[in-house]
Amino acid sequence: METATFSQQLLNMGDITPKHALHLYAPNVDKYSIQNAFLISSRLNQKIIYVTADSSELLTREFNHVRGNLRVIYPSELYELRKEDFEQQLIVDAGSLINQEYTEIERRERYLNELCQKRNLSCLCTYDVTKFKFERIKQLASFHNELCLTTNDLTILSGDFFNESTVSGKSVEKIVKDNLENVILAILQKDMMCGTEIIGTIHLKFNVLLSPGTIYPMLHSLKQKGLLTFKKSGKEIVYGPVEDAKPRIRNLVNEHIQAHSVLNHYLQQELKI
Repeated sequence: METATFSQQLLNMGDITPKHALHLYAPNVDKYSIQNAFLISSRLNQKIIYVTADSSELLTREFNHVRGNLRVIYPSELYELRKEDFEQQLIVDAGSLINQEYTEIERRERYLNELCQKRNLSCLCTYDVTKFKFERIKQLASFHNELCLTTNDLTILSGDFFNESTVSGKSVEKIVKDNLENVILAILQKDMMCGTEIIGTIHLKFNVLLSPGTIYPMLHSLKQKGLLTFKKSGKEIVYGPVEDAKPRIRNLVNEHIQAHSVLNHYLQQELKI
């Protein structure tokens, strides 16, 4: 399947709050994986509002591991949120909504921008990318300041996380992927996590969103090497270090850090004028 890319120029930042993100997904993609990653940072008992026309029972199954308090509302209730005083996360499953007319989309997105600006609110809007022509997608992107596109085998993330840095998003993504084994081992040192939580943690730390097809083979490989174990936790499979392998894991990660320190020192010396 061919994949499309979006450059930073698609995003007309304007006066938009830095908390309003757009996720475009292909029809054969599990949209809930991206939404789960968005919710990884939820604090215990934090309010989470999910706007959708889909079944609430389905959502309960998909988000059973979320630490916050999930509240599902119908699209007709969205505009009533302006009357509430809240600090929370908001997901608008726009792909499930019947009315996909641009006038309604524009009204909704402007309202969400206003809502985010007036409250301590993080908002994620998700749309089926195949429902729109390219020019309409550009207009839709202009209401947001972070854009994520997911196809069947690729996730592309753009935003302002690294805008103040000289490091490009592509460079960071390559570094994370090249060192993914050590990144996962380091992440799992403190807590056991499921695959979705690992994806979300990497997203939060590096602004790189990896696909399940990248994470799960690596988890299987680390298990085969005797470094990771797993257990059932509710409906999720969670992974963590094998107890006897913890010293070995620390040594592997430390060796990795030292090797990169030597390489970085050499490169810095060579670049000196």
